[in-house]
Amino acid sequence: MSVFHGNERDTKGVTLNGLIERQAGRFPQKEALKFRSTSMTYQEMCDAVARLAYRLQQSGVKKESLVGIYMDRSEKMIVSILAVIKAGGAYVPLDPAHPTERNKYIIEKSHIGTILSEEKYESAFAVEATIICVDSIWNEITSGEVTACEPLLSGGHQLAYVIFTSGSTGKPKGVEVEHEGMVNYLLSVSDNLHLTENERGLTVVTITFDISISEMFLPLINGGTLVVADNETAKDGNLLTKLFAEEKINLCGFTPSTAYMLIDAEIGDLSGVKMLIGGEPWSISLAQDLLDLGCEQLWNVYGPTETTIYSTMYQITKKDTYIPIGAPIDQTDIYVLDQDMKPVEEGMEGDLYIGGIGVARGYFENKELTDERFIPDPIDSTKGRIYKTGDIVKNVNGTDIVYVGRSDFQVKVHGYRIELGEIESAISKHEDVAQAVVVVSGENAEAKIKAFIKTKGEEKPSVSDMKAFVEEHLPYYMVPNIFRYVDEYPMTANLKVDRKALMAMEDDGNQETSGFVAPRNEIEEMIADIWKELLNLDKVSVCDNFLELGGHSLLANRLVKKINNTFDTTIALVEVFSRPMTIEEMAMMVEENLLAGLSDEEIEALLNEE
Repeated sequence: MSVFHGNERDTKGVTLNGLIERQAGRFPQKEALKFRSTSMTYQEMCDAVARLAYRLQQSGVKKESLVGIYMDRSEKMIVSILAVIKAGGAYVPLDPAHPTERNKYIIEKSHIGTILSEEKYESAFAVEATIICVDSIWNEITSGEVTACEPLLSGGHQLAYVIFTSGSTGKPKGVEVEHEGMVNYLLSVSDNLHLTENERGLTVVTITFDISISEMFLPLINGGTLVVADNETAKDGNLLTKLFAEEKINLCGFTPSTAYMLIDAEIGDLSGVKMLIGGEPWSISLAQDLLDLGCEQLWNVYGPTETTIYSTMYQITKKDTYIPIGAPIDQTDIYVLDQDMKPVEEGMEGDLYIGGIGVARGYFENKELTDERFIPDPIDSTKGRIYKTGDIVKNVNGTDIVYVGRSDFQVKVHGYRIELGEIESAISKHEDVAQAVVVVSGENAEAKIKAFIKTKGEEKPSVSDMKAFVEEHLPYYMVPNIFRYVDEYPMTANLKVDRKALMAMEDDGNQETSGFVAPRNEIEEMIADIWKELLNLDKVSVCDNFLELGGHSLLANRLVKKINNTFDTTIALVEVFSRPMTIEEMAMMVEENLLAGLSDEEIEALLNEE
């Protein structure tokens, strides 16, 4: 029978802030938070949280009030999240890098009354909400008397956060997660990994991605140290590798794409490191590469946002030849069911359902979708609801469950859960677009989002214009890598769009945007060769854009590494993204970087030679 149950655990009355404050009692002067050169002890952090929590209550935050977090990555962001929860509220993560339209929709949809932000973003909000710029009152938050706030945090079924994920209707949907499920997850993982006060954890992902909760709070509830990577470092494999070594990180949770990025950056020895990998399927070859680098504990973790971060865990060893999704964490039920809602037999595929304490309250103000996806437990009527994940899995040998695929149009790309319908909806808002069909081809680090567009007339917007339009409506990780215009879509026998045929089409859709210009000097020629290797192309124009040819963040990391190795330069990833990613621009960047390392006399001598 494909029914699996996690261990029992008593989490009644246990709160996230209570767990962290217990560690502050044990290690008041120990470093709790580290951001760049700024450090906070446990006592300093907890006092700052208490002061800000009191201020939030004074401004009107009550039990389960929704409070937005719209900040850059820093120690202030961590303090702000903890303060919202301590005040009894629930935080709603917002990312300044996401389109303004998307953030505004989330703020208005969730009726956020208070937003914790920074002075530089104060003018970004055209909404009716109280904006508290944490950086402008930081001195007050980190000094002075600590006044206790009203004890509105009780844990249990109290709302902890609302995270908005991609929605098939074209609008993000908010997942309401309760406090006890979050605490249960953190304690279960802590026990499985045998975490102690010696952990030095690293947080790199956006707080709009729920695995950030795992990154942020696993070190802190165990008395360890949390190192916060800034925005630039979080996206640059070389900078991240450097930070990893400098801060002696031994606890981390990554998507497979980030793990690939670190390996590409030659992260080196991973002895003593405990690593969680999740967010999307990944290969046993990546696992073996990490283990070969000495990774002490390597875990595959699985679970949707709707069941609180991750619901299953599996520790991978060098003996493994494939990666199961693992056993349920504490107070969690896993069911593999057939169409009649009966458990499948060993070796059979079925739909994966998750029950237990981690099951979310539902979708914010969307009862219809909540009732559709959160259903009564068909195995044990005395239990609560279970969540239909939409994932198809197989019970391999009675104990191992292996991911097979999706039963709908929801996909995972570089760790982010994406509804293809939301991308199609965004593209269709363009006045010249009649229809858009979006597919994903490739797997893991090589996955590409492809958009196939039919226009209303003969007028076809340039790919760069279409890409810019989509970027105004969607976060960067949902913007297609390939845009291609078609007159008609391939159809299946039952007259539906043949998405498999679209996935198999060659990636030549973006090359129409500019005429071909061959490399004009040695530097451009060498960069063109790197592009052709990374993008698997026969030729590239010096005017082509790397991203429009199918490049993505992981390939951009590889590109920067190869350019630096080839030309002995020190170009950072952020420099590449600050300019058009063409061969022409990159060649100029290489020349500028080379000249920057020369004295005035050497530059003059070089010019005289020319």
